[in-house]
Amino acid sequence: MTRRLIVTYFTITAFALASLAIPLGVTFAHREKDRLLFAIERDADAMALAVQPSVMKGTPPPRTAIFTYAARTGGHVIVVDNEGIALLDTDNPNGPAVNYSSRPEIQQALAGARAEGTRHSSTLGTGLIYSAVPIAGGGTVGIAGAVRITYQSATLNARVRRMWSQLALLCLVVLGVVMAVGWLLARGVTRPVRRLEEAANRVARGDLTTRVPEQRGPPELEHLVLAFNRMASEISRLLDAQRQFVADASHQLRTPLTALRLRLENLDARVDPSERPAVEAVITDLTRLSHLVDGLLVLARDDATGGTYEVVDVAGVARARGEAWHDAVAEREMQLIVEAPAVAWATVTSGAVEQLVDNLVDNALSVSQPGDTVTVRVAALDSRVELHVLDQGPGLAPGARTRAFDRFWRAPDAPPGGSGLGLSIVRRLAEASGGTARLEDRTGGGIDAVVTLPATRSAPAVTPST
Repeated sequence: MTRRLIVTYFTITAFALASLAIPLGVTFAHREKDRLLFAIERDADAMALAVQPSVMKGTPPPRTAIFTYAARTGGHVIVVDNEGIALLDTDNPNGPAVNYSSRPEIQQALAGARAEGTRHSSTLGTGLIYSAVPIAGGGTVGIAGAVRITYQSATLNARVRRMWSQLALLCLVVLGVVMAVGWLLARGVTRPVRRLEEAANRVARGDLTTRVPEQRGPPELEHLVLAFNRMASEISRLLDAQRQFVADASHQLRTPLTALRLRLENLDARVDPSERPAVEAVITDLTRLSHLVDGLLVLARDDATGGTYEVVDVAGVARARGEAWHDAVAEREMQLIVEAPAVAWATVTSGAVEQLVDNLVDNALSVSQPGDTVTVRVAALDSRVELHVLDQGPGLAPGARTRAFDRFWRAPDAPPGGSGLGLSIVRRLAEASGGTARLEDRTGGGIDAVVTLPATRSAPAVTPST
């Protein structure tokens, strides 16, 4: 935002300066030309009066003052008689007399009129600024001669360029001052916004105690700060209520379901054999309901406590969970293999990796047959850690692989007893940790469930015991 404000200030100022400086520069250029022509005409009039007596008498004009003028100003001065023959030429002081009668301005001056302006000189190959005035002869003599002063156009161009350079320098100075003042103003305007952004990022990372100090400023920003603080307080209150709900639900739901299942299992030996299938069906439904409640509580607990991160060795957790699943896998006549490097550090939400491995292994076992192998593979890459759980089951179509992460969705041919929440929990935990979850085809058949987690270069610091 600071950059955009500065660019806006710069653009507006540059447009305003261009709107003023360009017309001003053009006006100055024309004025400089007029001023130079006026000065040349004035000097020519003065020289015509000074040389008139000598031209009338036919004697050489006074040279010293004219040559001094030419050396000082860089102008070219010629004095001609009434036939256009040079009596004095500051560029050719000792050469033969040159006939200038073919020059249009000389012709005009000898005709008794003043001539001034600019033209191209084919002799010099450059532009000229000139002023030619007649030398009055008096009485019946008429016009005794003429004086012409010329400057090359480069003289005018140099003056115009100097004027444009001064204007450009002034514009640069103004732009520099505006940029400096604009930067200070923009920083002052955006400082409250930056504080809000920093506070919002802290809240997004789970620090719900963050509040923005209420300071004087624009009314809109003051109202925004108050709204943000109210929002943070309300979110904190709602999450506290949700945490309390999760704690209460864990007790209020799990305990009755467990007690009911135990009573039904105790009654199983007492009921008539013909009624046992019904009792076993009820026990199966209670077991499925317990799993469903556990899954919902895991999702609710993660939503309520998300934002608490820790550095975890994913490889070590995978090996530990593989050992924990060993007996259950063996009972199903399957095999569980863990392939992992020595360490693979990742930053995840608390307890996420254990639940990721358990849910993915449980999902893989549910679609496997006796004799199949489930592989847990950990790969430590540059910026991420990948957790793969591969099965040898029937696999899923591309559309089904996408829907598999939806809550309560189950494949049409899925075995009975599942809750449809396992992969939903996996995706929620992965995304809460800043990672992703997806299902891919496994080479040779089956599914490769892949979870990516943000990698951490080193182990967490250990506080020495006292």
